[in-house]
Amino acid sequence: MVNKKIINEISKSNRGISIEKYINICLFDTEGYYNNVNPLGKSGDFITAPEISQLFGEIIGLYIYNIWKEKFNNNFNLIELGPGKGSLLLDILRITKGFSKFKENLNIYLIEINKTLINKQKKNILFNKLDLQKFQWNSNISNIEKKNSIIIANEFFDCFPVRHFVKRNNKWKEKVINYNEDEKKFYYQFEDIDDDKTIIKLSNYSTNDIAEISNQSEEYFESICKFISKIQGVFIIIDYGYYDFPGHFTLQAILNHKYSNLLDNPGKQDISSLVNFKSFIKIAKNYDLSVEYLNQKEFLENHGIVKRKESLKKVANEETKIEIENAFSRLLNEKNMGSDFKFLIISNK
Repeated sequence: MVNKKIINEISKSNRGISIEKYINICLFDTEGYYNNVNPLGKSGDFITAPEISQLFGEIIGLYIYNIWKEKFNNNFNLIELGPGKGSLLLDILRITKGFSKFKENLNIYLIEINKTLINKQKKNILFNKLDLQKFQWNSNISNIEKKNSIIIANEFFDCFPVRHFVKRNNKWKEKVINYNEDEKKFYYQFEDIDDDKTIIKLSNYSTNDIAEISNQSEEYFESICKFISKIQGVFIIIDYGYYDFPGHFTLQAILNHKYSNLLDNPGKQDISSLVNFKSFIKIAKNYDLSVEYLNQKEFLENHGIVKRKESLKKVANEETKIEIENAFSRLLNEKNMGSDFKFLIISNK
C-alpha cells in the first residue's frame, strides 16, 4: 500500500520526508494515483478543457496546422504529453482531417504512464474510427526520434511535485512530512535546509516569507527545451499557473471534484499546484528559444474561437446552441479559466 511505503520512507529518515517525495509516492508509485486511477471526467477527480468543449481542441488543431504549414510542410512528430482520455488529440485530428498533406506527414506519439488512461485512449481512438496503428505510446519523449516536432502539454506540469519552504527568524526552513505512530497520522514539521542549490533558488523569494519550488517540473521542461534546441520544434504548454509568485502555497488535493487534505487518502486523490511560468521562461531563454506567453482567453480569441463558435451554432439545434455558448463562456471567463489558464509557446528562433 502507498500508505506503508510513505511510512517506510519516513522511518528511514531522521527528519521526515519532503512534500516532493510524498507526492512522488502518492502519484507515481506503482500503486499510486496515476498508475491505477482514472482521474478524468465525471467519475474521476477533475475535468480538463478538452472535456468541456470541442472548440478548445479545434482551435489548437488549426493553430498546429498553421505552424506545420509555415515551419515544416514535411514529415513531423505530433507529441502529446499526458493526453488524458485523448480528447484534445482527437479534436485536433478531426479538425485537420481535410488537410491531406498534413495527415500524410503526421507521426503521432502519446506520452503516458497510466495504464487505465492508455486503455481509455485506445478505446476512444477506435470509437472515432481511427487506425490504432498510426498511434504510438511511450513513457518518455527521449525515446522518440529527434525530428521536426510539435509538442503539446495540456494540464501536464501541474501534477509535478513541489517543495515548501517557510522563512522563520529570517532563516529558511523546509516544510516536511512525518508520521505519528501513536495517533496513526501524518503531520508537518520544519527542518533546516542543507543543500546549496535550494538556498540559491530561495534567494529569488527574498521578499516572501514562503516559497513553493518544483525542481522536477523545471528539469522535465528543460529536457523538452534541449529536445527542441536540436531540431525544428514548437512546444505548447497549457496550464493553471502564474508569472509572479502569488505569495501563498498553491498545492491542493482533489477527491471526487472536492478539495481534500493533502495528508489524507495517499495514492487515492489528485494532487496539483500552479505552474511557475516565470521559471520556465527563464529556462527557455537560456536555450535561446523564442517565447510567447498569454492567457487562455487571449490565445483562443487571437486564433478564431468566436468565428468557430458561430460556425458550430449555424448547424446546431436550440439545445446544442445553449451548450456551445455555455462552454464558450466557461473557456473564456476572465474570472476563471480564461485568465487562470496560461499558454506558453516555445519555439526555435
